[in-house]
Amino acid sequence: MSELLLVASALRRMSDEKLQTLITQRMVNSNGLVDFFDLAEALTKPASISSAIAGLPLSQAAELRSLAVGNKPNAKIAVELANQMLVRGQPDFKPFESTIEALADFAKLETIVAVELNDQLAPEQDQIDRDCGIEIFETLQAVTELIFDLEHRYVREVGKRNVGLPDIKRFATHLRKTNEYAKQIYELAHLAQVITLADGRWQLSSKSKDWLNWSPGERFVLLAQTWREILGDASAKELQSALGAISSKTGKSTSLADNLTKTYPFADGSVSSKITKLEALAELIGLSAQGWMSSWAPKVLKCDYESASKLVKLNLPEPQDKIICQADLTLIAPGPLPTQVEIMLRRFADTEQIGMASTYRLSALSISHGLETGLKLGEIRDLLVKLSGNTIPQPIEYLLNEAKARFGRLQIMAAESNERTIIQSNDKVLLAEILNETKLKPFGLTQLEDGQLASRFEPEVLYFGLREVGFVAIRVDERGNVISPLEATKQTVDADQGKNPAADIARLRQQDAKLGDTPDDDDLQRQIQLAIKNKARAKFTVTSSTGEIEFLLEPIGIANGRLRAKDRKADIERTLPITSIIRVVLD
Repeated sequence: MSELLLVASALRRMSDEKLQTLITQRMVNSNGLVDFFDLAEALTKPASISSAIAGLPLSQAAELRSLAVGNKPNAKIAVELANQMLVRGQPDFKPFESTIEALADFAKLETIVAVELNDQLAPEQDQIDRDCGIEIFETLQAVTELIFDLEHRYVREVGKRNVGLPDIKRFATHLRKTNEYAKQIYELAHLAQVITLADGRWQLSSKSKDWLNWSPGERFVLLAQTWREILGDASAKELQSALGAISSKTGKSTSLADNLTKTYPFADGSVSSKITKLEALAELIGLSAQGWMSSWAPKVLKCDYESASKLVKLNLPEPQDKIICQADLTLIAPGPLPTQVEIMLRRFADTEQIGMASTYRLSALSISHGLETGLKLGEIRDLLVKLSGNTIPQPIEYLLNEAKARFGRLQIMAAESNERTIIQSNDKVLLAEILNETKLKPFGLTQLEDGQLASRFEPEVLYFGLREVGFVAIRVDERGNVISPLEATKQTVDADQGKNPAADIARLRQQDAKLGDTPDDDDLQRQIQLAIKNKARAKFTVTSSTGEIEFLLEPIGIANGRLRAKDRKADIERTLPITSIIRVVLD
């Protein structure tokens, strides 16, 4: 049996929990995978294997090297390697050929890898913790901003799991950070399952709602758990041991980045993306600052998230529930707002500047968004008065009343045929303005006889497109009820919270069951091609005038709609019409 089939077979037998761990630690993009053969192919690619080897801690790296030269396995460690799909399972734990080939790219592993201390004088731990606290605060703010950004905008997936440069630049400008930082926030939010990819666009997962309701400490725990899951139990234990030995000798902080490198003896090999990512994520979520380890990083390694969260809280700025309402329609928060206050404010106000002190702006679009989510005008006014401790300026009062009066004037709804989207309004001048807007030409808007406008694009796409240009549009259903953007942008598939199998694994299981039951033509063709490619035997079920017949065959090729295959049992070559094959099961 080929290596690909061996890996696919092993993946089928793994529990959902182990599959999730494998996908997380091997950092596989599972969104586009159709079945276990796709996952097997992703895991056996040279770059993926090299990255996995580079991310092995000392004990596993030494065991892999030992197995590669034919030594007797250490069963406990060998099982860990098998769970990472680098070696076969019991009883021999023989490395896959692809693993042995990748090993050749790495320098010889020494029996003992010494952990060297950073020769720089470590800052005081209090200073390190303060710096880490600032990093955590900024990252939590950035992830929250990303949630609201995706709630207000249609961001397409570019390539595989990428974000288009215009969207990255816009988000980076909003954060007043670099493009690279904006990319990191996208990746972090995706790894933490706060955002997801669906239907060719970046969207909010159900966990995004949890995030908005959580305290800063709870948000930090999610990010810390994400980092710890990528690190893995074996690596965490070895890193914890190394750091403990150092701290007991020095009594000071040590470099997390240096010790990550020393804990992974293959990290200096041809590929070290996992180590690089772990170091970058550690800085991003405040486990380290300039490489120096925070006081709560050891707690995270031990999965003691409660203790870690308490230490983090001591280094975060205290929230303040006051804002300053200004006549230029801006709201200034002198300090970070309490979670629930901030979330309520963000329903009807956009951020202009985020930081320890933040600036928000009111507009017709932002007020409309608040009304769409179900807020009443009185609720908005009362919150502003309460937070400011004073009457609100006249321009803000005017804006609120004007937004209320104009709310619902421009409506977007799906046509009954579901083949196009309708834009309707009693304001004919407004419709003419939309029809003639240059920036909306790509939507192919056409004038209907009843004064409505039509587009072939979906309602949601058109909704975001109109609002990007500045038109205050709302979505309505067939009954005229307003569709809240809070619901329109949420995905129904729950992000995994350690209780249910991940959606991608469930999909793989479903497809696997389909392949063994009643596969469609595409599935059959895929199975046949895999058998041919891997020179693997397969059980073919075909229909005939007498019923169903099974053959155990070795496929050779396909020509003129017929399959050529060797039947070893009968010692003949058979040709089968593709149309007669109803089931294929790889041996």
